[in-house]
Amino acid sequence: MATEHFFEEVGCEDNVLVIGGGTGRFLTQMPPCAGITYVEKSPAMIRKAKTRQVDSTIEFLESDFLTFESSKVFDLVICPFFLDCFNASNLNRAIEVIGDHLPEKGKLIVIDFQPVTRIWLINLMHLFFRVFAALESKRMKNIHHFVIQNRFSEVKEAFFHENMIFSRLYRNL
Repeated sequence: MATEHFFEEVGCEDNVLVIGGGTGRFLTQMPPCAGITYVEKSPAMIRKAKTRQVDSTIEFLESDFLTFESSKVFDLVICPFFLDCFNASNLNRAIEVIGDHLPEKGKLIVIDFQPVTRIWLINLMHLFFRVFAALESKRMKNIHHFVIQNRFSEVKEAFFHENMIFSRLYRNL
């Protein structure tokens, strides 16, 4: 599954930041870690995520990530289908905030849509979420390009569902 693909990168001593984790379905697949900070804007999604049985301590925070502040430094940040929500300027800002919460060589896992195959289907899904979830993004962007431009380097990648979804592991430079 795309959302859990690089979970072998999670160490038992790691502090993990999950941004926009939705219902938290993938949490049950995570290995035990020191702690998870789960930032989600939707109270309904947080309620669903809280029902997941996991072996890690989770701090749930209802917050808009662009205004999120924490004194914690995280070893790993996970963004499942989150970065595609933003327009270009806020996408750059979100990636900058992610980098601010990671040490040098900290890890970032991004799972999202790959707008290069089945473009009509991806655009249709994006339109659906834009209408029903009030996304600020008007169209799909090449998220990988934005992440690389914002002081991250790609370590490895994997593609799923006929290359419509990617999972990439990055390191903070």
